[in-house]
Amino acid sequence: MPLSPDPLPLKSTSDKWTSDPYFLAIQAEISNQVAQVTRGTMVLEDVLNFIAVALHNTLQVSGCLIVQADRCQPLAASTLGSLSRSDLATNLPSSTAIPTPVLNVVTVEQEARYRPGKNCYTEPEQRLFSLGRDICQYYQSWLAQGTAVAMPGIERLLPSVIQEAARDSGITSLLIVPLLYRQFYMGSVILHQYEQAREWAAQEIAFVEAIANQCAIALTLVELEQRYQAECIARQQTESALKASEARNQAFLDAVPDLLFRVSRDGIYLECKAAKEDALLMPANKIIGKHLHDCLPTDVAGLAWHHIELALETNKIQIIEYQLWLNGKSCHYEARIAKSGANEVAVIVQDITERVQARVTLQQVNDALEIRVAERTAALKEANHTLRAEIVERNRVEKALRESEERFRRAIVNAPFPIMIHAEDGEVLQINEVWTNLTGYTHEDIPTITQWTQKAFGKNNDTVQAGINQLYDLKHTVHEGEFTLTTKTGSSKIWNFSSASLGQLADGRRLVISMATDITARKQADQEIRLLHSIKQAIFESQDFHTALNVALQKVCEATGWDFGEAWIPTVDDRVLECSPAWYTKTNRLEAFRSVSEKLTFLPGVGLPGRVWLSQQPEWRRDVSAESEQIYLRTQIAREAGLKAGLGIPLLTTNGVLAVLVFYMFESQDEDQQLIELISASTELGLMIQRKQAEGEIRKALEKEKELTELKSRFVSMTSHEFRTPLTTIQSSAELLERYSQRWSEEKKQIHLYRIQTSVKHMTKLLNDILIIGKAEAGKLEYSPVPLDLEKFCSNLVEELKLNDTNQHIITFQVGNRESRMGSEEIDDSSEAIKSVLDAPGFPPPPNLPCLDEKLLRQILENLLSNALKYSPSSTSVEFSLNYHQNQAIFQIRDQGIGIPNQDKGLLFETFHRATNVGTIAGTGLGLAIVKKCVDLHKGRIAVESEVGLGTTFTVTLPV
Repeated sequence: MPLSPDPLPLKSTSDKWTSDPYFLAIQAEISNQVAQVTRGTMVLEDVLNFIAVALHNTLQVSGCLIVQADRCQPLAASTLGSLSRSDLATNLPSSTAIPTPVLNVVTVEQEARYRPGKNCYTEPEQRLFSLGRDICQYYQSWLAQGTAVAMPGIERLLPSVIQEAARDSGITSLLIVPLLYRQFYMGSVILHQYEQAREWAAQEIAFVEAIANQCAIALTLVELEQRYQAECIARQQTESALKASEARNQAFLDAVPDLLFRVSRDGIYLECKAAKEDALLMPANKIIGKHLHDCLPTDVAGLAWHHIELALETNKIQIIEYQLWLNGKSCHYEARIAKSGANEVAVIVQDITERVQARVTLQQVNDALEIRVAERTAALKEANHTLRAEIVERNRVEKALRESEERFRRAIVNAPFPIMIHAEDGEVLQINEVWTNLTGYTHEDIPTITQWTQKAFGKNNDTVQAGINQLYDLKHTVHEGEFTLTTKTGSSKIWNFSSASLGQLADGRRLVISMATDITARKQADQEIRLLHSIKQAIFESQDFHTALNVALQKVCEATGWDFGEAWIPTVDDRVLECSPAWYTKTNRLEAFRSVSEKLTFLPGVGLPGRVWLSQQPEWRRDVSAESEQIYLRTQIAREAGLKAGLGIPLLTTNGVLAVLVFYMFESQDEDQQLIELISASTELGLMIQRKQAEGEIRKALEKEKELTELKSRFVSMTSHEFRTPLTTIQSSAELLERYSQRWSEEKKQIHLYRIQTSVKHMTKLLNDILIIGKAEAGKLEYSPVPLDLEKFCSNLVEELKLNDTNQHIITFQVGNRESRMGSEEIDDSSEAIKSVLDAPGFPPPPNLPCLDEKLLRQILENLLSNALKYSPSSTSVEFSLNYHQNQAIFQIRDQGIGIPNQDKGLLFETFHRATNVGTIAGTGLGLAIVKKCVDLHKGRIAVESEVGLGTTFTVTLPV
């Protein structure tokens, strides 16, 4: 084919390289993209497409193709509408020196045409590729020598076939730059222009050649990577087989126990075989013939002996864990106890500490491998000549990590205990099959830690979540403790949790592996022991027989799940069983059942309590509501209450049955012999409860005797003191009248007669007070409310007291001077609540006269006012007020007297009690006791505020 006389092929223009900062920035970004291909962080097709778009937009050509010599489709293409250089620059961040290009150099519209990693080109692009391939073949000899081809015009420079194809495509100018690496021709970069011819500047050609060199390097690196992958397969297979063999051997070694014993029922070592002597507290040859307590700490020996007994009794393998201090460090062991003879067991002991250390070691190895990967990656950046060796090493390490992760995953899946792996953002990455089997929750049920804690821990969710959040800072394995969780079916389990750090994911999230041991069965056994102990302790602390029975019922119900418990006790003559006041229930729906039961008695052999009383043996009924009346006398009322299963247990003493305890639940249940044994064992406390019964009776008798003695002493003291003075006055006045009446004037006689009358009135009032107290104590004090004008009643009472006081004090009486707030609630007894009512704006009394007992009200107000006058200095004021609040009348009496000491306020309303600061002021100690009895009959309240030396305020609130 003839060529144009113009020299189309160009020599390399790298010596004409421009320092245009924009071109430099674009080339730097492309170099960065190629470097990421070498590190494996970007895909080659993505980078080539980026280069095509960048050349297209940077040089503002109509299109750009990157073709490979042996491919039938282009590696990358960009035939978009061109962008101006200023438009492209707007996508690059500016700086004070050279702008730095970014990957996103195309618009949103262009991104729709940018298809990294896909060979789905349009028909015009395919035609352009065919045209470019023909031109490259035409100039292949020059391109293979590294010579670029620049054509400002096409019609006169190419064969007619190619010119015709160019005219059909609308191409007017072409620039073809070869892809060469070490003199090996790999393809070309083709730029084309539509509509008008274009002169290709030297710096543009140099810029494209530099970019073409980067493309050639990227293609070469990808080819080397592919070769490397093929070469590593054989070695990887060999290493995989070696690792698998090592793992099998290690698993076999791990299965060998550390210690093997034979122990008798009495706790004597019969035989000992030790894989490691340092796992024992003493040499193996010295253990034979010794007792557990001679070779182990007391708590460990007791635990082991207990489970040896269980293994012999139940013929089931018992598993225990314990801790020992050996050579100055803590070691954890797991012991499996199995029956090996009629009176001996075989004990296999394994050191759990080594497992934990092995996991820590494995984690350290994984961390070391990650460090090596990072070092290899850095070496790749430093020198290209070490690329292949470092890539081989990196892939070897990655494969080892994948194998390690796969082994770790299989270990988690096949582990015999629950395991969860979770990230610090709350995502649950994996749970094993055991976790799902025990809880019922699948990974889909609990995709996050929050959902797991909400479902499993309920109201304790916040506490558990807070503890989990601290795990992500772990540096070593931590034992979290025991937690009670709820399964999907609603049952409860107790797990012992431990957690360890697993490092970080690629996105930086920290990982934690949490492992658990289901200790529900062991805890249930411990619970049984604690139940017996707690019942004994609670009974010991009980005050009387019925309290002890109530404690026993409550403890058994709480520990075993029964919903209701009642007690039946024999009468004094042992004729029938009667219902005890001791009972316990978890619900309030059994009041009717309880009321009916309290009225019943059972003869020996009649009804469930009677049969247990007669047989002195437990009796279980699956459903009492379905029994006949002959078997269970309360069938109908039990059916109405919803009671089903029933269990009667005798409480035995040396003299027979002390009581019969009967338990019920709301569900039918078949006989559970283990549960019967547990409850029966807990009720083997009859002697202790019987002793409590005797103690209670003795205590009551002593308290009653003490109370009567104290009351008698107070009464004698009071009467001897209060009667002596008036009787002396009567006697002296009578004698004086008898002796001197003829000589005295009438006025003087009246004085002595008045003294006699006053003394008689005082004694009469004292006797009346004693009678009132007696009637109140006997419940014979009558309450007869009648309509009463309170304002008039109080005014008359004040006038009477003023006459008796002979104007020694200032007595004021106010009605409704401060109206109370209207509301629907009753006021409280506290001083603040009363003050808020008394200080509120006033309102008139109720339209209808209030109904109160006039005699009782007089006792209340007269005693309070008399005390206010008696214990206040002369010339001081006594304030008496009446207010209304809703349906309540509020009386308040405030004085400026001696006040009441704090130590006397608690005994203020006790019969015959007087404050310690009354001195020589006369009094009986009956007034406030009478006031309290009268207030109680009105169903009212009385409150007191007092400070020594400042005065006292009594507030009485009575419903009207």
